[in-house]
Amino acid sequence: MKTIIFISLISILAFSNVTRLYATQPTKPRIIAMTDGEIDDRCSMVRFLLYSNDMDIAAIIQTNSVFQKNGWSKEKWIEKQIDAYAEVYPNLIVHDPAYPTPNDLRSKLIVGDEDSTHLVVNANAHKRIPGQTPVIDPSKWADTPGSDLIVKVLLENDTRPVYIQAWGGGNTAARAFYKLKTQYPNDYKRAVSKAVIYNIWYQDGAGSYIEKYHPEVTMVLSHFFSGTWDYGSQRYTKPFVADYLHNDHGPLGALYMQNYISEGDSPAFLYTLGNGLRGYENPTWGGWGGQFYKVNGFANVYHDVDKGSYLRWVEVANRDFESRLRWCVADKYEKANHKPLINIKGELNRTVKSGERVEIEAEISDNDPVDLDALWEHMGPIVQQHGYDKSILPAMAARQPKVSALWWQYKEAGTFDGNIELADRNQSKIQFVAPTVTKTKTIHLILEVKDTGTPNLTAFARVVITVEPNK
Repeated sequence: MKTIIFISLISILAFSNVTRLYATQPTKPRIIAMTDGEIDDRCSMVRFLLYSNDMDIAAIIQTNSVFQKNGWSKEKWIEKQIDAYAEVYPNLIVHDPAYPTPNDLRSKLIVGDEDSTHLVVNANAHKRIPGQTPVIDPSKWADTPGSDLIVKVLLENDTRPVYIQAWGGGNTAARAFYKLKTQYPNDYKRAVSKAVIYNIWYQDGAGSYIEKYHPEVTMVLSHFFSGTWDYGSQRYTKPFVADYLHNDHGPLGALYMQNYISEGDSPAFLYTLGNGLRGYENPTWGGWGGQFYKVNGFANVYHDVDKGSYLRWVEVANRDFESRLRWCVADKYEKANHKPLINIKGELNRTVKSGERVEIEAEISDNDPVDLDALWEHMGPIVQQHGYDKSILPAMAARQPKVSALWWQYKEAGTFDGNIELADRNQSKIQFVAPTVTKTKTIHLILEVKDTGTPNLTAFARVVITVEPNK
């Protein structure tokens, strides 16, 4: 058996002819991040800046919350992080020229509501749920540069959703929506219908106010960021932080303020990333930012399902973060790893009839060379057991596939309760027979492609199959 395993390692590519292709990139999400400057916000901001190439950042607004009542804009902590970003920017654009310039990021930084008298709720944010009585009145507040910028962005003739992230409080957005409703009545519904607010708890009184008085706004409420991404949830990551943030991986990572991954606010922007999972298209679909259900009695309010909807992605997300920290100090493209590319042939959303044979094919490519050191670390003992030494690695690398593929059914996201038998789930092409249904059901299939680089990176694609009864 061991001999067979070894032979397969150096000949396995026979079944897979991987062609270089370019994945189609989705439109970048429009982002407005609101942060109260808490320690975990500052850690999340390090990651946020390293993903700024994947977002269209309209604003970074400094606010307050019941936990940080006066905000921290006067400390200039974000400015310091952007200065550190500027130092690694020349290396980052080697790996992706889409990274915004430091000056572009500086131009998006603005101050919102940091008035502590507007915080009329207590610090029991974890108990604040949808449907509670509003207790704030933004009509009595002054506009801020932050609230005015939200108004401006929502009034633009850009039909894309605007993902407003409340890392802290949401009062700045509440004032913006009030102004839109009272001063721009003809544009109000069009404008606020584009707003999707991802709330890390309701950390002030804005949540219940927006639910009641601006029901066209989509509210996504996260409670289970706590226990998955916040203080103490990932204490096992101390070696990660020591190795990749605090150990000569650039000045930006060095500003990470905790000695383990502590980023209670990161799910707010992980939710929007175009990583192929498409979770941002519908809160119930699930992705790196969690999975959500629609709250009864509301048209546009969602609450997260459980911790597991976050935890299943943590390892992959942190490896991806590690790769970008490595980019900070890699002045040549070939000195770092990059995710594989996936291109699904045909539509990502398909409708079929019960009993119909369904075929889905993906084109997969990986433009990075095989990491021989990583290959030896992984396979060295087995290679030596069979009488070979490190000199065989180039031959192994030439025959070994750079990536491994896995198709799986994301049952929690679909409405079909049964299991789908996928033929050749480890290949780029799968086939299955659409199940018999009496009512229209959906099936979510995920293609997961993992490379062999350092760190191992995973790319995703989601195909949603709608199965209709065969009448």
